[in-house]
Amino acid sequence: MDLRTEQIQANNIIPIPIRGTPETERSNPTIAPIPTPKSDQVIANAAKLMKISNYQSSYDFETYRRLEQRFGLDQPRGGIVFGNSDPFKIINTHKSCQQCLYAFEMDTYGRGCVHDCAYCYSKAELTVHGYWNKPFPMPRDITSVWKEFYTVFETDKKSKWREILEKRIPLRIGSGSDGFMYMDRKYKVTHELLKILKHYNYPYIVVTRSDLVAHDDYMNVLDPDLASIQLSIPSLNDELNKKIEPGAPSAKRRLKAIQKLSRNGFWTTVRINPLFPIHPDGYFTDPNLPSEKKNLKFDYFSWDLINAIADHGGQSLLVGMVRLSKFAMNNIERAIGMDLSPFFNDECRKSARDYHYSEIEIRAYYERIHAQSKQQGIQFTTCYIGNGENMFWSDQDLWDNKKDCCNAQNRVKGFNTDARKIDYDTRSKLSSIKGDAVNPAAINLELGSVDPKEIERQYKSKNVEFLQ
Repeated sequence: MDLRTEQIQANNIIPIPIRGTPETERSNPTIAPIPTPKSDQVIANAAKLMKISNYQSSYDFETYRRLEQRFGLDQPRGGIVFGNSDPFKIINTHKSCQQCLYAFEMDTYGRGCVHDCAYCYSKAELTVHGYWNKPFPMPRDITSVWKEFYTVFETDKKSKWREILEKRIPLRIGSGSDGFMYMDRKYKVTHELLKILKHYNYPYIVVTRSDLVAHDDYMNVLDPDLASIQLSIPSLNDELNKKIEPGAPSAKRRLKAIQKLSRNGFWTTVRINPLFPIHPDGYFTDPNLPSEKKNLKFDYFSWDLINAIADHGGQSLLVGMVRLSKFAMNNIERAIGMDLSPFFNDECRKSARDYHYSEIEIRAYYERIHAQSKQQGIQFTTCYIGNGENMFWSDQDLWDNKKDCCNAQNRVKGFNTDARKIDYDTRSKLSSIKGDAVNPAAINLELGSVDPKEIERQYKSKNVEFLQ
């Protein structure tokens, strides 16, 4: 046995021929070793867990090796496995989302998303660093998730996530990427995650723009006692959807997915988030709005969307007003060929890079959508993220579920707590996002037990004693 053959066997390297001309291939059948260190580690981790864990996976872990071999010696930046050995993150230490109830989250894919939404914050961040879809989203090492659940629920060993997992803080699936992209039919990472969560009886909230979540092979591993399913549908206008969310399924397919899931006993929520206003800021609230602005219209969101959701059995609606970075604004304007800047008031911008609507106009949209939802028998809540913490409190009078802005508690059997109940010191210890609490006095206030309007008044009066 020569040295090269020994190296191949020792390192589990799959040899492939070096391509050249037909003449050189016949005369010089040299074989180049292609190392697969990333997939070797994943496969080794899986083999170890199979020996010690009660959960017995049927997942094909050779999937990772085939992906690594696909790139040969020219591996993508960051490698073929997304993330590190720590699969989870806590995000409600960031000043924009400290009141978020479902801030314990993970992505099954990363460094991109095939939906490629023009407004996506993750796209903005990763494009700057040269990672977005280069060449496509990469799957997470699913053994890292399995290992954490095994450690917490089958051993007494240390885990930084033990306190969170033992409390069964619901896990949010889908933040920086969509776990239900159609590529998961090939890589099956999200499918395997659902099986792990079901085995350990762990609650989760799905956030997706894909109808794949309603395919039979996924519904078979989803659990209606554990899953709250949120499907984003910002518009019925598929001509614009194709420009703004070019890789996502049509609105028609997403509505059919909601219908199928609801009929099969799953608690479903449609997210109109981001909500793109039809008219310029002030249309509903400023009697002095210039006539040239009153005539402007962006036909993306429509009131017919709420009716369509009702017609397809949608049970709950979650609405969050759009807020755009300069990067996202430019992306959307290029995609649709329309200048959107006249829709925004300069005095409402928090910076030169931040486009958002006035609070009074946001409220006008919410009230109208809430009234229409009520008429259609659809429950209603709002998402404040990106628009200031005072809006978490100011719109709670519109919520049908006073305990939960995502409307999952008291709707899904497994939802008995949330990430907002994690004390701030623990959040800070677990999060890579460091910062002081925006409002320490309100950080853990029990929802439904306080008057949210009083807290909103304290914000507006800048009551320093209360806010600190």
